Amino acid sequence: MKAELLDQQVLAMYDVRGIQSYIFKSNAAKEIVGASVLVEKIITEGLREYVSIQKKNLSTYMMDWKKDNPKAFLEDQEIEMQIMFIGGGNAYVLFRHGRECEKVNRFLAKYLLDRTYSLNLAVAVVSKTEDYKKDYDAINNKMREIKASMPLSMPVGAMPFMAVDTITGYPLTSKDTKGNYYSTEASLKRAAFPKMEDEKLFDNMITEKGDSSTLAVFHIDGNSMGNTIRNTMKDIRGYEDAITKMRKLSLNISGNFRQTVDEMKEYMEFLTPRIKDTKKHKLYREIIVAGDDITFVCNAKLAIPAVKFFLENISKKGDFSACGGIAFFNSHFPFSDAYQVAEACCDNAKKRAKQPECKGKDGRYDKIGNFLDYQICTNIRASELDTYRDRHYTADGKEFISRPYYVPFEKDNWNMNEKNECYNIAQLMKWMIYFGGKKIKSNSEEHLLARSNAKKLRDAIPMGNTELEGILSFLKSRGYTELENPEKNAAIWYDALEIMDWYVGEDDKCN
Repeated sequence: MKAELLDQQVLAMYDVRGIQSYIFKSNAAKEIVGASVLVEKIITEGLREYVSIQKKNLSTYMMDWKKDNPKAFLEDQEIEMQIMFIGGGNAYVLFRHGRECEKVNRFLAKYLLDRTYSLNLAVAVVSKTEDYKKDYDAINNKMREIKASMPLSMPVGAMPFMAVDTITGYPLTSKDTKGNYYSTEASLKRAAFPKMEDEKLFDNMITEKGDSSTLAVFHIDGNSMGNTIRNTMKDIRGYEDAITKMRKLSLNISGNFRQTVDEMKEYMEFLTPRIKDTKKHKLYREIIVAGDDITFVCNAKLAIPAVKFFLENISKKGDFSACGGIAFFNSHFPFSDAYQVAEACCDNAKKRAKQPECKGKDGRYDKIGNFLDYQICTNIRASELDTYRDRHYTADGKEFISRPYYVPFEKDNWNMNEKNECYNIAQLMKWMIYFGGKKIKSNSEEHLLARSNAKKLRDAIPMGNTELEGILSFLKSRGYTELENPEKNAAIWYDALEIMDWYVGEDDKCN
């Protein structure tokens, strides 16, 4: 920290880097879940640890930002530190003295290493003025510069004579009671695994051994949060007003996303009996829910209905929208690669959502809609999504897939439903029912297209127009007259055919 800041009031911003990759670095459920527990609220826990170890007066270090007096730091000179708010994965903290901030920063950096072994902390600090908007812009600009130039420091690797972890390459440093050896990072994650949880939770999610061992990881991220913050800040100048408004905004975002996650989990419970008769085990596991940043692992059949449900319902709670990405993978596929595919799909969904012809308007700000994309992971290169699809999903010089798909708004205040009708996910659901779905009426099941014929069509589309025309002629001769206009529909057909085995009738709503 610069010397001139040591005796000034300062605003500090904290960002823990690489959380998602840290969590999914392992294939072991115990380590993935343990890592998610470790990183949850790690900044606030670190601050509390600092106050406890240093034997500070707790009343002068205010960390309950959701409930405490937002003006305490401004009105009481005895307050040494106060968390302004936490939002977007970042914590904003006011310090009476820069010198104390420097001590806290050193402690937090070591705390992260001791607690997680490999996570990095990025810290930006600026002098506090009376103009909050100016300080907010300054500290965010500084954080961007720091993150752009800050190397991700990694722990010292293993020496040539050491046994190493096969995934991370870290040296093996401990042994459990069963004689298994683990690295320090793996041991810390395992120690954080909830004692009441089943270590085989991912194995319990699969439908049936020999039937489908496919899992899914999905990542959801809110849209246009930067515009939402700028819109809130346009009339803010002083800290008195800023702290109250920014806390309200952060709590509004996290509260609505949390509520929608809980509703989505209820919906997944509702669908579970259609997939597997299980009362002991859930077919999903929450990994991260941090504001508008959401990640789950689940049975493959739950993924699309869950993400679709979330996107439909988050938009009912105000001016919110989001995009989602899903990676389907065999349970033995590397989790770290599967997560990268889900993240790439989410980014691809946002890319389409931001196309000028897809966006809506809300005053002077552009709004983007709810889109989702998905990918089946057949090899680790699938995370390079554009390149992978160019290679594996192209026939006769064009892509034969239609995704990402648009999830409509119930109340279309931004006039996007009509604009995005050609991407409407209802088309995907219609063909999923037709190809591999089941109509559920009075407990009877009716297949709309024989599975063998669906497979023939799925295999023909990647082979080009000649093969496609041949199979369509065959199917029409058997009475399947619905398969019309392949120039428009073939890409949607393939999207539905690729995942037809995972349809569970999610159009039937949960009461």
